Amino acid sequence: MIKHLRWKLTFFNTAVTGAILVSITLFSLFVSEKNTRDKAFQNFSDNLGTVSAYLVGQDQLSVTWLQQMESAGHVFISIRDGDNPLFSMGLSPQRQLLAPEFQKAREQAKAEFNLEAGRSRTGGSCVFSLRGEGDNFAGLALIPKNGTVLELILLYPLTEIEQGIHRQRLVVCLAELAALGLLGLFSWCFTGKMLRPIQENQRRQAQFTADASHELRTPLAAILSATSAWERAECMEPAQQALFSDIIRREGTRMTRLIGDLLTLAGADSQSWGLNPGEAELDMLLLGVYESYFSLAKEKGLSLSLDLPEKNGPAVYLDKDRIIQVLSILLDNALDYTPSPGRVRLGLEWRRSSVRFTVSDTGPGVPDGEKQRIFERFHRVEKARSNRSHFGLGLCIAAEIVKLHHGKLWVEDAAGGGAVFIVELPVA
Repeated sequence: MIKHLRWKLTFFNTAVTGAILVSITLFSLFVSEKNTRDKAFQNFSDNLGTVSAYLVGQDQLSVTWLQQMESAGHVFISIRDGDNPLFSMGLSPQRQLLAPEFQKAREQAKAEFNLEAGRSRTGGSCVFSLRGEGDNFAGLALIPKNGTVLELILLYPLTEIEQGIHRQRLVVCLAELAALGLLGLFSWCFTGKMLRPIQENQRRQAQFTADASHELRTPLAAILSATSAWERAECMEPAQQALFSDIIRREGTRMTRLIGDLLTLAGADSQSWGLNPGEAELDMLLLGVYESYFSLAKEKGLSLSLDLPEKNGPAVYLDKDRIIQVLSILLDNALDYTPSPGRVRLGLEWRRSSVRFTVSDTGPGVPDGEKQRIFERFHRVEKARSNRSHFGLGLCIAAEIVKLHHGKLWVEDAAGGGAVFIVELPVA
């Protein structure tokens, strides 16, 4: 499913981005080719003006100058005085090949621009594109000179320009294909990276479902077993009834707690959790948590202490009920995993731009390899698996709550042995 989606996203990204890239490239190529032709046309017009000015200012024509002009401007020149060629096609074999083009230019100029040497005594000129076997720029100028009219025709073959444009198109086409290939490869890698969290989330959801099913099966099996034994007994002593009732009640309570934790995490996954932040007095908040767990710690033979700073810090806005839930989870773990006689300490520390809650104990601690994994769902340290009252969801829930507060939750080794859980929340 994910692989199929990856192929579709890669094709879509490549197609859309490629279409935009091709459109921009074609537009740029069109502008470049147009500028090339316009520049060539402007240069040709300037050459026509230069030769025309030369003919106006000179009484005698210099064949050498005209040949140099042809070479420099890549043009071919024809000058006629009526029917007498002064500088024309008979000078080279290449000119003989251009004879039809010169004649076509003369006829097109007469037809389109009404330029005819026999009728014009005031002069005139025109520059145009001449279409034929080979594309050319053509220019015709009529120059009054000593009672007669000289006919000047310039031809500029576009062969070299068109070849350059075709080479440019080929290079751009190859570059475009290479770019599309790289774009497809990039899209494949990018979509893979984007879909990796989804794959991981699907894997975690599948694992979560399997683990939840396993955890629910255990108390459910105990309840069904106790119920079945109760039904099979013909005569049951009150003590036995109390035992089975206690099993059913205890396992039902465990199942209720697990279902509550699952619903809590489901709300976090769907981002339906909401916070009700308000200004909180943290010393009073910790004092309330401390008083709630003092009796439980005493029953377990543990020492529970509270460490508060001498000075109050700045105002902190948080959801008091959620933070109490986090501290309760941490204290539950500390009291359950700390052997008697042991110590558990609840503390508060103000820092420059944050506040820290700490819950430390003198228990077995958390191995380095487990310090990150204990915040994963249904993960429990091997030594703690015998404690059936914990499902491995409490720390995950605490981490989600702290994350909603834009804070951090982590565990470190305590100085005298054991573990210290640290909750750091920003101040403001």
